[in-house]
Amino acid sequence: MKKIIAAAVTAAFVVPAFAADVNITGDMEYSLQDGNSVTTSALDGDFNIKVSGDNGEGISYAADFNVNAADTIANDGGNSLTLSGTFGKVDMGDTSSAVDAIDDLTDVGYVLGQGSGGGDADVLWTLPLGVEGLTVYASYGADTTVDASEDTHTGLSFTYASGGFSLGYGMQDNDDSTEHSIVNGSYATGGLTIAAEVFTDKSATNVDTDTKNVGVSYDMGTMLVFVESSETKVSGADAATNDYTTVGVQAPLGSGLTVFLEQTDDSIDATNEATVAGIALSF
Repeated sequence: MKKIIAAAVTAAFVVPAFAADVNITGDMEYSLQDGNSVTTSALDGDFNIKVSGDNGEGISYAADFNVNAADTIANDGGNSLTLSGTFGKVDMGDTSSAVDAIDDLTDVGYVLGQGSGGGDADVLWTLPLGVEGLTVYASYGADTTVDASEDTHTGLSFTYASGGFSLGYGMQDNDDSTEHSIVNGSYATGGLTIAAEVFTDKSATNVDTDTKNVGVSYDMGTMLVFVESSETKVSGADAATNDYTTVGVQAPLGSGLTVFLEQTDDSIDATNEATVAGIALSF
């Protein structure tokens, strides 16, 4: 009997042959904003649990569980199952579209940064090309989606990076006869990064809305400063619908803590002005 009990206890603590690794990461951000003499505060953050391993037959897997500070566990978003192997990498669930996978090169700010409008997808496939510097993505969004904000679509994009330069292009064809496309590029040397991109949203009636973003940042180690500009204009219109300029500074305090200050102005609409101060924690 003692031997049977001992064997049972030992078996309970034996690590399975294909034990998974569990990593917990996340971030939390608090900010105070003054917009045209109206003050607001905000708390944002994500808690991410990632379980990863392999099946011993050449397929690696990862399961991501993401809970946002503004959501409940039943409405968390960002959850996905990823399989990797000779076929490349397939991310399934609430994941990025092919356009979303390469956008926002110019968005450096925590709160007031100017990004692009790439959305989510149900499946994102990173193709196994084996060409150094080249990454190609294909995405699919279903009629009934994991994330209700998704577009039913097929999408394709690529990025190529070499010697500090990067170039990207993406196209998304939606079932409602609309389209999204993006072209972008960046150059990084030392602590300096310069990036630009144009995101085009084409309506079902073939009217283009272009958002042009440019960003410059310089990381001095003890401090990062940046400036971003963003202009949105409808084809055929005489004037842009917005024209933002955002400047900011970020100072790391160590152990994942960063304090930041950002300010933005819209040269077209004086009501779109804001100043934000905050602190962020990454772990």
